[in-house]
Amino acid sequence: MTLADESATWTSAGALGLAALFLGLGIVLFWRWRRAAAREIAAVHESTARTERLVAEVRAALADAQEEGRRITLLGELGTTLDLDAALRRALEAVSELTGADAAMIVLRQDEGEPITAAFGLSEEESSRELIGLPPDGGKARAVRLSYLYTAEEAANDEFRLSGGLAVPLVGETEERIGTLAIFWRRVERTLSDSELEQFEELSRVFGPALENARLFSEARRLADTDHLTGLHNARYFEERLRREIARAHRYKRRLGLLVFDLEQGGGADLVAAGNRIRTAVRATDIASHLGEGRFAVILPEAAEADAERLHRRVQFALGGRVDSGTDGVLIHAGLVELRPEDDAVVLRERAEAALERVKRVAAERLSAAQ
Repeated sequence: MTLADESATWTSAGALGLAALFLGLGIVLFWRWRRAAAREIAAVHESTARTERLVAEVRAALADAQEEGRRITLLGELGTTLDLDAALRRALEAVSELTGADAAMIVLRQDEGEPITAAFGLSEEESSRELIGLPPDGGKARAVRLSYLYTAEEAANDEFRLSGGLAVPLVGETEERIGTLAIFWRRVERTLSDSELEQFEELSRVFGPALENARLFSEARRLADTDHLTGLHNARYFEERLRREIARAHRYKRRLGLLVFDLEQGGGADLVAAGNRIRTAVRATDIASHLGEGRFAVILPEAAEADAERLHRRVQFALGGRVDSGTDGVLIHAGLVELRPEDDAVVLRERAEAALERVKRVAAERLSAAQ
C-alpha cells in the first residue's frame, strides 16, 4: 500500500467516524428533544385538564347561582303583593317550579266560612275532589304522603292521572297552622328524599306568613267594602267599581247596565233580609251595593238595558214575594240605563237616578189620580 492509499484510507475512516459521531449526537439530541416534547405535551394535557375542571366548576357555580337567583326571584315576588289571588297564584307557580311537581294546591283556613282553595296544574274536576288531608292539629306528622290507586281500566284510560303527592302544613308567623300546601305528580310514583322534603317544608314556612298577610288584608278590605246592614257592597266600593267597569267597557267596547232602585214598604223594610234576597237575585258577575237609606244599585257587566229590566223583575219578585212585614209587601221603584260611549261614572249614575226619579214621579201621579 502506498503512502497515498494509506492516507486515503485514514481519511475515509476519519470521515466515517465523524459521521458516526454526528449520528450519535443527533440520536442523543433527538431523544432529549423527544423527552422534552413529551414533558411539554404532558404539561399541556395537564393544563388542559385543569382548565376543563375549572370551567366545569365555574359552570356548576354559575348554574347554582342562577338556580338560587331564580329561587330568590320566585320567593321575592310573593312578598310584593297583598292581593290574595295574586299571592296564591305566585305561590303555586313557584312551588311547582322549584319542586318539579306537575301540580300544586293551597288550602287556607278562614275564621268564618269555607276554606279558601287554590290550585295550579289541576283540572276543575280534580280541584273539586278532596285530594289532601293532614292529621288533626295535635298530630305530629311532618307531612302526609298521598298515593292514588286506580282500577286497571281507569289506569289504562287516564294517561295523565294523578299518581301521588305530598302535603305539609302551612304555618303563619306565630307558627300556628293556617292551612295546607300540597304538590302532586302524574303517571309515575315519586319518592322524595329528605333534602327534598326539607326544601318543601322551607317553602311552606316562607309562603305561610305571606299568604296569611294577604288573606288578612283581603278580609280587612272586604269588611271595609261591605255595608254592615245588608251585607252587600257599600257606597264607597260601588263608586270605585263603577269607574273601573266603565273604563273596561269603553276599552273593550262591551256593554254595561246599571240598575238603581229604592225600597218602600208599608210596614218598614228589613234591610238585612233585603240584602240576602237581593244577593240571590243577581248574577254572579253583578255587583250589588247598598248606597244608604234604602237605595240600592247593581252594576251589570256585559249587560244591556233589557238585562237590567229582567234583573229588576227578579229583584221585585225576590223582595215582594218574601220580604213582607205588611200586607202591601215591598214596592221597588227603579231606574234602568245602559252605558253610552260618552258616559263616565258621574254621567251614567246621574242618568240612572234621573230615570228613577221619573218612575217615582209617575208612580206618585198615578197614586194621586187614583185617590
